[in-house]
Amino acid sequence: MKKIPSAIRHSIQYAFSVIAGASTVAGIWGYTIRDISEKISWWQWLLIVVGAFILLSIGFYFCIRAFRHRSFSTKVNGKIVVIKTGDLFESEGWKLIPCNERFDTQVDDVIIAHNTLNGQMIDHHISNLEDLKARISFASNDTSPLKGKKINGRIIYPLGRVIPYDDFLMLAFSHFDEQNQAYIGIGEYEQLLIRMWAEIRRVYAAKPITIPLIGAGITNVDGMPEKDYTEFLKCMLCTLRSSKFQPDKGITIVVTAEAMDRIDMNAIREEF
Repeated sequence: MKKIPSAIRHSIQYAFSVIAGASTVAGIWGYTIRDISEKISWWQWLLIVVGAFILLSIGFYFCIRAFRHRSFSTKVNGKIVVIKTGDLFESEGWKLIPCNERFDTQVDDVIIAHNTLNGQMIDHHISNLEDLKARISFASNDTSPLKGKKINGRIIYPLGRVIPYDDFLMLAFSHFDEQNQAYIGIGEYEQLLIRMWAEIRRVYAAKPITIPLIGAGITNVDGMPEKDYTEFLKCMLCTLRSSKFQPDKGITIVVTAEAMDRIDMNAIREEF
């Protein structure tokens, strides 16, 4: 059974509280329905109460939704984590970029789409593509325990592997199939995040860290018919908490306005 969204659940709870509170105050003052009016039948009063409850519920629901786009901050492992809408590329410090397991650099809407974070990074923020390719090639010999394997002439890295370049942290996020479509299995998602936090801790050097909502892009998530952005965010925060990672300057998770529309932020507040 599908869980009731927390915004609806809270609006109903608040409406019940207002009705119950009004009834309690009236009882304390010694008023009853008969005292208020003897000309209205019990079923008419029932309709009034039900109507007031529905109106209050709707009002509270829209009030809750009106505040949902505000940034939300919490503490995980004693460090501040901020979730907000914004532009990842305008952030200071490290900016994490999801890539495929081969760390391709060919932006042509076939291998890498221009409108993805990976495509935007290469199109607009990399001045020397050959230098980037050399850094990716050198990564096979760095200190990461997640070593790449050569398959069909290409080096394939385990999901969760991070390669730093300038102020970017490139993440091996997805596999590639024969049709050049990026995908990840739902069973791999949590393990990917666990590895990602360990990799970020290995290289972050006390700089601010900004991360997108992992999984919210165009990559297919096998085993998930419809992407659940709330669960993506919960999983990111849960794996961060279990990692014991304590970045000095905290972490910012930047999401698009469209993604924020699909996140039940009240459910996030309840758990974190």
